[in-house]
Amino acid sequence: MVKVGSRALLMASVALLAAAGARAADAPPAGNAARADAQPADIIVTAQKREQRLIDVPQSVSVVSAQTLQQVHAERFDDYFARIPSAAINEGQAGQARLILRGINAGGTGATVATYVDETPYGSATSLANGAVLTPDLDPNDIERVEVLRGPQGTLYGANSLGGLIKFVTVAPSMDGVHVFGQAGIEDVDGGNTGWSGHVGMNLPMGDTLALRGSGFYRKDPGFIDDADGRKDVNGGRTYGGRIAALFKPTESLTLRATAVLQNIDSDGTNSEDVDPVTLKPVYGDYVQQHVVRQINDTKYRLYNGTGTYDFGPVKLVSATSWGNLDETWRQDATAVYGALLGGLGADLDEHVRQRRFTQEVRLASSNPGFLDWTVGGYYTHERNLIAQILNGTDPTDGGIFPGLGGLATVDLGSTYREIAGFANATVHFGPMFDVTLGGRYSHNKQLVEQVNGGALQAPSDTTNRSTDNVFTFSVAPSFKPNDHTTIYARVARGYQPGGPNVLPAVATLPADFPKAFGPDTTTNYEIGIKSELLDRKLLLELTGFWIDWRKIQILTAFDNFGVVTNGGRARSKGIEFSGVLTPVKGLTLSANGAYTDAKLRDDGSPLTGAKAGDDLPYAPKFSSTVAIDYDRPLSGSLDAIFGVSWRYSGRRRSGFDPDFGQHRLGAYSQLDAHAGVTFDGIRIDAFVRNLTNSKGILDVGTAGSANNGALSAAIVRPRSIGLTLGAKY
Repeated sequence: MVKVGSRALLMASVALLAAAGARAADAPPAGNAARADAQPADIIVTAQKREQRLIDVPQSVSVVSAQTLQQVHAERFDDYFARIPSAAINEGQAGQARLILRGINAGGTGATVATYVDETPYGSATSLANGAVLTPDLDPNDIERVEVLRGPQGTLYGANSLGGLIKFVTVAPSMDGVHVFGQAGIEDVDGGNTGWSGHVGMNLPMGDTLALRGSGFYRKDPGFIDDADGRKDVNGGRTYGGRIAALFKPTESLTLRATAVLQNIDSDGTNSEDVDPVTLKPVYGDYVQQHVVRQINDTKYRLYNGTGTYDFGPVKLVSATSWGNLDETWRQDATAVYGALLGGLGADLDEHVRQRRFTQEVRLASSNPGFLDWTVGGYYTHERNLIAQILNGTDPTDGGIFPGLGGLATVDLGSTYREIAGFANATVHFGPMFDVTLGGRYSHNKQLVEQVNGGALQAPSDTTNRSTDNVFTFSVAPSFKPNDHTTIYARVARGYQPGGPNVLPAVATLPADFPKAFGPDTTTNYEIGIKSELLDRKLLLELTGFWIDWRKIQILTAFDNFGVVTNGGRARSKGIEFSGVLTPVKGLTLSANGAYTDAKLRDDGSPLTGAKAGDDLPYAPKFSSTVAIDYDRPLSGSLDAIFGVSWRYSGRRRSGFDPDFGQHRLGAYSQLDAHAGVTFDGIRIDAFVRNLTNSKGILDVGTAGSANNGALSAAIVRPRSIGLTLGAKY
């Protein structure tokens, strides 16, 4: 149901954008420009840090284009990431999402999927700074494409690419003319409240050598979770920010690009309900949780990048300098853990995360096609992190800090991470039909950690520790091309996650066998695949089989009741991925993809995790698939009708390792989405529905203490939502 006030807001937005569109006499159509009879254009990617046709890249790469983002009404990262073969996302709250590719996930604190925004690595390279759940949620309206590289990418992208890489490629400023775009939308969630969004942007040439591009957006996310005390829609929030970019090209050889990305994510609560720890049935009813303390999460991140490219003719030099700031405030209701200790009062755990990261990469690459295409480069990063935690006793009636019980325990965990690496990648063309791509990277890092404890519930202490790592990663990928439209390849590649120092207990003498540090864990990926364009390029197919060997898995354990990270045993993931796109007639696109993933531990984990050999790796569905139909039909010379429907399926999975309840078996769920609208003279009006059948799937299950009164917290799929968007560009 769309509320009256929301309708008024929508109509005002429609009128505003329609007026802008009416003035755009020369505006390129929003959808009907794609109705040309020309052959489909080649998909160009930068997966190997050089522009290549997607079909020529000898590894498994998925591309989510700007057109696809528009078709699926992508507002959030999970609107499209879960549609990628072998991909899964665990998000219990806006601003905290764990990305999983090919099942590589053991629930650790370090990321197993690396993330880049253009030339800038995002998040933390170390397991000491919550890198596993720091994921950007960029405005899709200013993204050119998203490249998803499945399998380890340690050679060219370094740390944390155990399972793969997500690369956001933003739209560059252009000197071809002034472009203005805007979009307004509204969304109503079944059983919840109404959200809305707005996006505006402009591309502005400043002569023949300089162009500027700026965009901004604001999104009010609707809540759909209620609290057992009567509060409604407690998990709403706001996401807003923008991007400013400048492109300066004083000569044909020199290109300079500067970019600033800003985003704030303010979440009022988790997307979870309280469930029975055995049956996983709701305790208070569907979409209801019980909390003494409001569980907010506010994340602010700023990414700044300057990239210079100079073309010497036979070789091209690229220098990319980046600076990233991340500040997060997170509040967790800790009553279930500490309430009894406090005599029945409530408790909250406040956490503040601060990250400052500098990166510099310089690489030199061959420009002219020949027998050998090569890239060599160097990389340096330095990051400083702080996690500050405060435990407070709270008043159970209003959640405020109880007088005299603030700061019962404090922990300040500061860390620094420095890494220097050198890498090289080369493709040897032995003929028009056979290539071999080789790569290697040597990485060296130094880390320092300091923990300062205080508060009435623990003895004060201040300890420091250091570690160093040296890691070599490689890739080998022969490929056979019987023609320009088919590539058959094999690939062996290694990725890694840096090790690090453990926090030391404040004792006079450490036990001789205390694990002062943990080493890097590695994945080695064995893959074979085929990519082909058939039926005069009307049918695009890709089929991949993979086997991943994961060794020295970083796991959380306990040593004399003191939490540490150690290296455990092994796991393996094997599977098959498929994707296909068919355009049988002009305007009609049929697409499908799917994956079978079997990811299991091969050795027992630590007693603290309860993990045993043979257990499934968490949240890796055995089967997953997406099927979609999109149709664009001309109604007149300038008017098009657009329609699309998609069905997404996520099979049965196992939850995270839990020493108290074991792994929970999570049932399969599916989601049906649809949209329909029109495009004309630069205007697009589109109505949509997400989760049409109101499917209710569990995405994530917390461990003991994640909810009050003996329950567990379970993140769930967003209920059915209905909305309308209107966009204009010229």
